[in-house]
Amino acid sequence: MTFPLELLMAQDLHCGDPFGEEEQDALLLAVKLIPATEKAYQYLGYGDLSRKKLYEKLTRFGIEPQVADATCSKMEQKGFIDDEALAYKLAEKYANTKHWGPRRILPEIIQKGIDPALAKEAVDALETDFSESARYHMETKYRRINRADRKERDRAFQGLLRLGFDFETAREALNVEECDCE
Repeated sequence: MTFPLELLMAQDLHCGDPFGEEEQDALLLAVKLIPATEKAYQYLGYGDLSRKKLYEKLTRFGIEPQVADATCSKMEQKGFIDDEALAYKLAEKYANTKHWGPRRILPEIIQKGIDPALAKEAVDALETDFSESARYHMETKYRRINRADRKERDRAFQGLLRLGFDFETAREALNVEECDCE
């Protein structure tokens, strides 16, 4: 077998060193890490990924689970993967640019491969006024509804609920008291 010199030096192997099964396994893992790391860099070049999503992409590409896990660990050590920072970044993005409510933000972050407890922590840490976000949607998406028409009010109300706002916030945004929608 031939190996790159840099790889042999990284494994701290020298001529005459005993070379058993353990050393062989470590060397083979290091060899397999090279293309896996290159693929990880490629995936991360498209945007931030959670550890779970990177692992899934690497294994789907055909990289062995053990090698994919080692690659993910390597990416975490180098600072290219940080699930906590990603959770907070996504929560801010969804709350401030998409103006979603917390009930919509939480599952979106979890879907990106973030641990549910960490995702909840990130959503709870938001300092966003969700009633203001709900009013934003009323002024943009639902600005033309006839508030006197029950069907249109219900449609807007259901839309706000789908955007992740709770019942009270959606009701407040619709100014339910003003239009007698009880």
